[in-house]
Amino acid sequence: MPFRHRPDLVFILILVFIVAACILLLTGIATDNATSQSLFAVSLGLLAVAGSATLLQWYNLKNKLIQPLRSVVRGAEIILKTHAAHELEIKPGHLLGRLPEIVHDFGDEIAESRSQISRALKTGAQSADDQRHYLEQVIRGLDEGVIVCDSQARIILYNPSAYRILQSPEQLGLGRSLFDVLLRGPVEHTLDVIRAQSTSDINGSSPTSKSTDFVCSVLNKEHMLHCRMGLLDDESDAVDSRGFVMTLSDVTARQGALRKRNELLRKTVEQLRSPLASLKAAAENINTHPDLPEEMRNAFNAVIVAESENLTEQIDHLAQESRKLLGGELVTADIFSTDLIHNIATREAVENTFAITQTGLPLWMRVDSHAMTVLIEFYMQQINTLQGVTSFDVDADKRDQKVYLDLTWQGTPVTHKQLNAWELETLPDVVGFPTVSRVLQQHSSVVWSQKHPRIDGSAILRIPVPGSNRPVESASETLPPRPMVYDFDLAQLAGDDATVKNQRLRELNFVVFDTETTGLNPDQGDEIIQIAGVRVVNQRILTDEVFDQLVYPNRSIPKSSIRFHGITDDDVQGKPLIDEVLPDFHRFVGNSVLVAHNAWFDLKFLKRREMQSGIRFRNPVLDTLMLSVCLHGHEVDQSLDAIVARLGIEILERHTALADSLATAELLLRLIDLLEAQGIITLQDALNAYK
Repeated sequence: MPFRHRPDLVFILILVFIVAACILLLTGIATDNATSQSLFAVSLGLLAVAGSATLLQWYNLKNKLIQPLRSVVRGAEIILKTHAAHELEIKPGHLLGRLPEIVHDFGDEIAESRSQISRALKTGAQSADDQRHYLEQVIRGLDEGVIVCDSQARIILYNPSAYRILQSPEQLGLGRSLFDVLLRGPVEHTLDVIRAQSTSDINGSSPTSKSTDFVCSVLNKEHMLHCRMGLLDDESDAVDSRGFVMTLSDVTARQGALRKRNELLRKTVEQLRSPLASLKAAAENINTHPDLPEEMRNAFNAVIVAESENLTEQIDHLAQESRKLLGGELVTADIFSTDLIHNIATREAVENTFAITQTGLPLWMRVDSHAMTVLIEFYMQQINTLQGVTSFDVDADKRDQKVYLDLTWQGTPVTHKQLNAWELETLPDVVGFPTVSRVLQQHSSVVWSQKHPRIDGSAILRIPVPGSNRPVESASETLPPRPMVYDFDLAQLAGDDATVKNQRLRELNFVVFDTETTGLNPDQGDEIIQIAGVRVVNQRILTDEVFDQLVYPNRSIPKSSIRFHGITDDDVQGKPLIDEVLPDFHRFVGNSVLVAHNAWFDLKFLKRREMQSGIRFRNPVLDTLMLSVCLHGHEVDQSLDAIVARLGIEILERHTALADSLATAELLLRLIDLLEAQGIITLQDALNAYK
């Protein structure tokens, strides 16, 4: 080994210098003053040389021995836990000899062993995978919706038909509660019934059906579903611990047609009874008494003529009504929600009594604008009489083919009984003097009231009306590199739920998200132009459960930014504002833990718009950048590209909000393995690691 790589010889020379200095110093003490001063100066020089040599050698050892050892330890953890083919990040000229080579050989052996195990598992599980794939294809192809839940009503499987029928993409997802989508009461009641039946079977009673039919509605929607529920057949578990499976079919249209048919039949019977009875009585008298006086006979003939005319009028009226029930064209037209709300606010009775605030994004809808204006004024007057409310917010919210007109006030929801009573009222300002119920029927609408989902102490009255679909454009592709922001105060965003904090990281539900922006400084007017996220449940990245939305920033996008991310003003034209998108993203997140890379950058944009959007993100937040820094320090590159390469993560696409979210989700799973190796097991442990 060359001299420059022999730290032991250097330390021996330093020791010789120190000993020589000490001897000279002792000799100087025993001699005369002149000689003593000379020896003292020489000894100090030798000590200075020894000290300098010691510092230089320590610096040399730090760079060539201590730091390379740290890199070996870090790389060994990565090789052992995640990426066996990881290359150690060690600069040349180290003093570790063959140690890095041996660690690499060790990694190659691990990689080969894992590859052999993986091939064996794939071979042994091929048959099971084929059967599972066949079952998935069968369930996927069913027209009926299928949902499988565990004993706590958490969704563990659903097919595309269930997604289509429920029309609740934000609430529907693996690991989410079924009661985020369906009304709780009918489901729990049916579950209690079939569990009681199964308990009777176990106790030896006569066998009963293991499944039950019931009708349920979609939460916050007017959909009616016919459901069939059955317990999962697992005799090893107690009945209360078994999950259940449900099939769903949408019967909204069928139920509406049945109601209208029954109403028409009832009216027909009631209205025909009286004239038919009169006709029958007149005819019987004429036939029974052929010698009736002329005056009486003429009176009976007059009854027959009058009741026949009455019967004809009623049949014509019923025919006209039946044509309406069969779907005659309504006098409706497209109108912008801002124009409709302006019409409401400028009506004399409204302007003199109420304070109207328009909220939400303007939307197109197709309504009888005059009838709808009068209807909303009617509801405001009734709520004012009931609760003394004089201030209302009016909002239009688009959902699929419907636009929800929401009337919001500080107070309590209107009861279903009261709404039914109001539907019998007549609207005298509308042509034809229709009832409230008739106007709602003309718009295929069913009104309801509930607590406001975001504003405490507020209630909403929701009127669904026909709307139009808007095409969703695909996102652009590239994203400029962002500044690294290290903020150890992220732990303060964890909320107060001790149960969540004490859960293992691998057991938590995450939403990993990313944003695209007009620039890097929200305080200087930069805005979000795209936000995307993906759910991670039970250590699985659910690529079918994603949120991806372009956003109109209400400003132009600088050319300097377009040069990087490729999103232009035309791409975001007509897209919703962030104040509308954030509530949808908030519903998608639910109570999951939020995860992002360089999270503080994205959170600055979200927090800035929380107040205007009427929501708050109280979720715990994890930052993969901070976690990587806690594991590997500041010495190595902590960009997302560098970290995924270091951990052997293969990324097929990058630099869109959704693609970056998927890359960060994969990174999160790899980091959890490394964190557990360091004793960081729970969410609280990870938050403490920031400190």
